[in-house]
Amino acid sequence: MRLLIAALVAIIPLWPHTARANHFDAKAQAEFKAALEDAKKAEGTTLIGYDHQPNYANWGGVQKFFTDKYGVTWPPDMKSSVTAMAALIAEQPKPQASVVYYNAAIGSQAAERGLHEPYKPKGWDLIPKEHKDADGRWFNIHYGTIAFVVNTKALTAAKAAVPKCWSDLIKPEYKNLVAYDDPTVQGTAFDAIFTALWVHGGSYDNFTPGIEYLKKLHPNIISYNKETSYNPSLRGEIPIWIHADGSGYKMKHHDGGPVEVVIPCEGSTVFPLNVALVKNAPTPRLAKLALDWLNTEEAQRVFAESFFRPIHPGALTPEIAAKMKPLYGSYDGLKAYDLPQKVKMVDAYKKAWIEQVRRAR
Repeated sequence: MRLLIAALVAIIPLWPHTARANHFDAKAQAEFKAALEDAKKAEGTTLIGYDHQPNYANWGGVQKFFTDKYGVTWPPDMKSSVTAMAALIAEQPKPQASVVYYNAAIGSQAAERGLHEPYKPKGWDLIPKEHKDADGRWFNIHYGTIAFVVNTKALTAAKAAVPKCWSDLIKPEYKNLVAYDDPTVQGTAFDAIFTALWVHGGSYDNFTPGIEYLKKLHPNIISYNKETSYNPSLRGEIPIWIHADGSGYKMKHHDGGPVEVVIPCEGSTVFPLNVALVKNAPTPRLAKLALDWLNTEEAQRVFAESFFRPIHPGALTPEIAAKMKPLYGSYDGLKAYDLPQKVKMVDAYKKAWIEQVRRAR
């Protein structure tokens, strides 16, 4: 699975890519609509999913598009990847949700815990092997890069310069100007602390470089929010948010915020996000069709409007790609890692963060 991350790094300079996921042609769309009408008659017109936060990766836009075009109500859900997995554990064998979306590390954990029903959506063969579980327990739909999301208006008011490097964030002038969400709750926040480990020379069994950096950063942290800090960051209450690059581009280009994205000079990592069919799903026919649709360029193009990079590169339009430019830094310095090895160390690294970083507050 190291190929997964290396492949993502290799793809970035090639945007826009000419590859096409062309399995959703006019004939396939007609068949999809017919199958969906049959499923609605059998299961109703509401699909429940977990971890569908409207401001994250354009889930709000995706759900509205699906409802408007296909007549299925797909409500938002404010759970994080971690709380989605916890809910599925608590609710089995009668879960409320039929589909679920995760940070890939958390989704892989959930699959190992038996929370998913294997399902290979239409167009399965078009998904690169490194972007799917061989048994169909999950597949990736897009990915982001850990970055500094910087509210420049708030930084100007604080008389601080835009940081360019991880080493900048621990300087005294950034006291009470930095935040990342609680990594025990939010999947992207876990990737933030994983990236801090990875770029400072840590490994799957040596957490010390990451924990030592995060301890140095700790005095400058405003909060470790359990909820997403998207809106506080946009409002300038959090001048520097360590999060997905796509969140910053969305604030800048869609919300009109005074926001810039920085890829730290020491490097960063990418993180895939995946979807799965919930075991014992209450509406399995609707869920399978929704997963079929999520593996189309049509769906991934709507996600890409929020600047998360689609697994089917043809879904990323030149117009969107042109806006994905950091103020400082480059996507050339992204660090590869092995996803299965990363998954194995998630719980232990979270525990180390709780004991050595969070409890210091």
